[in-house]
Amino acid sequence: MALPQYQVIQNAYLVNDLDEAVRRLARQAGYGPWLMLRHIEVPRVHYRGQPAVIDMSGAFTQAGDVQIELIQVHSTGPSCYRDIYPVGKQGFHHTAMFVPDFEEAYAAFEAAGCPCAQLFELPDGGMAAYMDTSTVNGHMIEIYKDSPGIRALYSTVREFCATHPRDTVMDGGTVASIMT
Repeated sequence: MALPQYQVIQNAYLVNDLDEAVRRLARQAGYGPWLMLRHIEVPRVHYRGQPAVIDMSGAFTQAGDVQIELIQVHSTGPSCYRDIYPVGKQGFHHTAMFVPDFEEAYAAFEAAGCPCAQLFELPDGGMAAYMDTSTVNGHMIEIYKDSPGIRALYSTVREFCATHPRDTVMDGGTVASIMT
């Protein structure tokens, strides 16, 4: 069974050192400005069906219509990030997509043999699920259950990038302050 197809809105990379990765991509690839969110707290996380705790930081910029996210994982427990790259390794981790019907897309990925590796339940009713498509395409696919909070995060990054010089690196506060 083929994987469901949706428009890619984000490419995300797992990095060992967020600040160094931002400097490198700004200098060598010309990406920027960057909005930094440190120690992102997600209240409800499930890793492969079991409750989990994730401590991570992210840096966000736009490359045209596609958001670029860099993720540094601080926690040591199992996670979808470590499923792809063990501690010390880094690289491309996932693409992200808004889907018209979250439950339908989730079921379609599972039916295609790509189970949910990690599920984030957001305070505003939104969800993000990392579907483990790594055996098909070498990376995960993140799907979103649409919500005002998820839309606010994407909108904030787009607006930030449209209104700041390319060499700006700014602390964006907390995800909660953006998503509420």
